Amino acid sequence: DADEAAQAAAGLSRSKRRATLYAAQRPLEAAVDELRSSRLAELLASIDAADAADAPLLTLLFDKAFGGAAGLQLLRSAAVQEALRATALVHADDAIRSFALVHCKRLAAAAADVSLLGASGVLQQIAVLVSDASLGVSQRAVGFFVACAASAGALRAVLDHAPSRTALLAPCAAAAADPAGGVPALALRTLALFGEIAAIGDAQCAMCEESGALDLALAAWRGSDELVRLNALEVFALLARVPRGLHWLEAHGVVDGLLAQARGAEADGDAPMAEVQRPSVYHCLAELLEAGGDAAADKALSTGGLLGPLWRQLEPAGGGARDAALAAVRGAACSRRGCILVLRQTASGGAADPLAKLLRSSDARAKVGAFAAAAQLCSSCARFAADGEVASVQPALRALIAAVSPSAGTAPGDALAALVALPAEELRVAALRLLLGLAQLEWGALALARCEGLLHLLLHAGAVLTPDELREKWGALALARCEGLLHLLLHAGAVLTPDELRDKHALASALLKSTAAADVIGAGAATVRQLREYVAAGPFAAQSKAEARPEGPLTL
Repeated sequence: DADEAAQAAAGLSRSKRRATLYAAQRPLEAAVDELRSSRLAELLASIDAADAADAPLLTLLFDKAFGGAAGLQLLRSAAVQEALRATALVHADDAIRSFALVHCKRLAAAAADVSLLGASGVLQQIAVLVSDASLGVSQRAVGFFVACAASAGALRAVLDHAPSRTALLAPCAAAAADPAGGVPALALRTLALFGEIAAIGDAQCAMCEESGALDLALAAWRGSDELVRLNALEVFALLARVPRGLHWLEAHGVVDGLLAQARGAEADGDAPMAEVQRPSVYHCLAELLEAGGDAAADKALSTGGLLGPLWRQLEPAGGGARDAALAAVRGAACSRRGCILVLRQTASGGAADPLAKLLRSSDARAKVGAFAAAAQLCSSCARFAADGEVASVQPALRALIAAVSPSAGTAPGDALAALVALPAEELRVAALRLLLGLAQLEWGALALARCEGLLHLLLHAGAVLTPDELREKWGALALARCEGLLHLLLHAGAVLTPDELRDKHALASALLKSTAAADVIGAGAATVRQLREYVAAGPFAAQSKAEARPEGPLTL
């Protein structure tokens, strides 16, 4: 009876709280309706008199008045558009210009709304704000046009509106009119905007090319200002992400120029600006290699002679472009031809190969980059497994993966599993991705299936003990083969992010797809049953608490 009374009281209390909240909500809804109707003119008039101290309150009122579908419809009204054009977007205070742009961005998705902004003069004023003295305001204006570019129709509406197009391209036109004056900072800001827009898709890239904005990138690249050349390199890296941009780079000789600079940087290694530009050059080449497929890999790695300079950057004394060079190696490994050429290069170096050394480096950044390259090599070998030439270089991949092991008694799977338990998120993600890449290969899945630590980590969540503590608990028990890797699959020694949990689940799924791997674990074993239950439950399923595990593989 007492329990029933307590439950009834709790239910009554909840009902009272809910009623109180509803009662408080009704006046608020009425106030918002009033803001949108009888007090709208007063709200819009208050913009002009506002200052920095009023900006937070004004921002709150605008959020309430223009939130939701009703507020969006109100934003389209002539009165609001005029207030935005004549007052909010030209206000002396940065914060007010910024929040006006935030609300304008809500109309950036549809071509009809963009045309409406053009007809009211708002669009032209936003184009002017791309060159605003306040960087925060400028970034929000850039964000508006990038949001427009998500739809090819909305971007077309922007570029078809002549006053807005002229205002947007004004800094580029000024730079073109005075070539001797170099490329000013405002023109570089506009150039970066069009580079970001062009990277969205082929249609957007074609419109950027048609507008003439990309011509400034060539002028910056061919100019004498070495710092401005860095801005051009960033734009080229964006263009390389879409086929149309890649074709544009080829047609204008940019790819040949990049390869020549990558080779020439070896001779000018002591030049300060060559040192500064080298990472940007390799980063741009990484994007080209990833998007360009076999043709780009052949041109860059074979004909262009890029492999030698890349591998020299991986050496300890190679210079400051190691991370960018690793990104280029990973980009090359995305294609069939690039994968073959990279693995042949690693095979020629044997145990002394610099990429193999970086896989067990004490430098976390180097290890992350090397893991990403190795994971891509595994994925590409799995994708092109039926290709005889790819099959012929898989022994080189096995040798490269073996270099992950810090010692002869530790399997690569165990070494990677131990890294997943570390607090360093970047290293955990890289290790999980490499494990997933391995699991896509038949021989990789077999090797992982022999790693008990991996299966252990996948299916449970448990505490971490040192090897000495484990010996004290279990005596002289030696876990079979690769303890660390099985522990990774059956347990979760670290708190994983949602993306890491998805990678972990994908790894378990890949192992189960290999019948040979399941046989190695034991087709009727409880571990296989638990793995199947885990895969069926999904990446976010709660896992059982595991018994204590060693923090590293146990060697007896």
